[in-house]
Amino acid sequence: MEILSPVDDSVKPERTDPQRIGRYELCFELASGGMASVYLARIDGVSGFEKLVALKRIHRHLAKEKGYVDMFLDEARIASRITHPNVCSVFDFGEADGEHYIAMEYLVGEPLSRLMSRAATDHNQRRSPLLPLRMARIIADACEGLHAAHELKDANGDLLHVVHRDVSPRNLFVTYDGAVQVVDFGIASASQRQHHTSTGQVKGTFAYMAPEQLAGQPIDRRVDIWSLGVALWEMLAVKRLFKRDTTANTIHSVLYDEIQPPSDYRSQVPEELDRIVLKALERDPKVRWRSAREMGQALRQFLGTQKEIMGPAELSEWMEEVFPQGEARKSQLMEIARMAGTSLPSMPQANDTDATLTATDVRLSTATEIAEPGSRHPKLLAATVLGALAVIVAVAVAFGLEAPPEAEPVADDAAEVQAEAVVEAIRAEASEPTPAKATETSPEEPRVETMPQAQKRTRSKQRAKAQPGTINLVTRGGWAEIYEGKKSLGSTPRRLTLSSGRHKLVLKPFGTDKPKTVYVVVEANKTKKVSIALD
Repeated sequence: MEILSPVDDSVKPERTDPQRIGRYELCFELASGGMASVYLARIDGVSGFEKLVALKRIHRHLAKEKGYVDMFLDEARIASRITHPNVCSVFDFGEADGEHYIAMEYLVGEPLSRLMSRAATDHNQRRSPLLPLRMARIIADACEGLHAAHELKDANGDLLHVVHRDVSPRNLFVTYDGAVQVVDFGIASASQRQHHTSTGQVKGTFAYMAPEQLAGQPIDRRVDIWSLGVALWEMLAVKRLFKRDTTANTIHSVLYDEIQPPSDYRSQVPEELDRIVLKALERDPKVRWRSAREMGQALRQFLGTQKEIMGPAELSEWMEEVFPQGEARKSQLMEIARMAGTSLPSMPQANDTDATLTATDVRLSTATEIAEPGSRHPKLLAATVLGALAVIVAVAVAFGLEAPPEAEPVADDAAEVQAEAVVEAIRAEASEPTPAKATETSPEEPRVETMPQAQKRTRSKQRAKAQPGTINLVTRGGWAEIYEGKKSLGSTPRRLTLSSGRHKLVLKPFGTDKPKTVYVVVEANKTKKVSIALD
């Protein structure tokens, strides 16, 4: 069973250097599991072509194991052949630079598990009469995606007998535009797989496995129907069905515990939905729905009898309600990824060897280029610097780095810090005596003595040390509000310009009361990426 989860780097966030796999540039690590990691990656082409994808890479230490490589490539072969709106698309797979990879569609949305967790903690969502209709629609769409996989045929028109084997809320995805997609065919079975599960070996998530799957008996598409039934039951009842404190107790519950209708726990669940979900949960496979499509048709017929319309538009509105600003935050993440490796205006950076999200050749003019040291218009000089910084901040905002509406606009604070540092440097420069020119002076002109070189170096070091640095802060496993002390710095993903040195930040994930404290080191005039796992 391959469950992708964020890496715990909360103690010491590690910066990920830019990497490439063939033509794909890895921008962010999104998730990691026992077999592979998933990255947000970018591919560039001719005439400005650009595309962001989710790139799954098998761990290097497993790439030498034939069994793991076969499983990985089997997933790619199966998923790449399924073309359906309710299945995550696979664009490419192969090997490059010694790495095995799968390039998939990057879905802008949330897994059903997170959607349900958020809805379960909101009293209004739990009690909403629309909740059963929304869940019925999600599972109806998932049924169509799974049916497409189950009906996959080879070049001769023969069924490949694809079975997902790991259908669960983690592997059902709802996008912000209301589309439902089935993801992760990592342990799917099919007649043409290179890697075959040993007899008696069980793969999947125990709480969602069908009884015959747990017993190691021959399986077919009906185990996926059982798993859909478990997911639907849990979404209707807003509680777990078979999950217990231990694996043994969970398995016993799947095999023997009585299954009550979800309306026993939620009175707003219609009787027809009880009937549909209980038929999917028949322990005898012969009594279950014969196909995922048959189950999906029953759900759509039920929805057709309701007064309220429940389609992609309504699901999209619900996603916005449950995850306010969620789509905007993911769009920000994508914009930051698109800027990786491009030349865009940013804060002054010198010897930016640590930059991973932005690399710029554009610099603010130095103090001597902005005005002569003896300028008699310091206010005009400061205004010039602030104006230049305002342009930079405006460009950053234009590229999606602005704070969400509810967040404090820290870009202005960052500009002030940077402006103050530059102005102080200019003032210090202006207060220094002008070096003597290598030309003759008239007797009437007083000779200006040069500043000792050691003093110059000391002041230069002091000015350099006072310069701020930039971190691009990204959180995995959700979004979070960023605080330094009592001051809100906005929400992730976030580009922060802070004074050089060690900073203590507190991340408050949305939808939870468990803040996370992290320490980041900001280097003067440098930009680096910091990725934090919230789970």
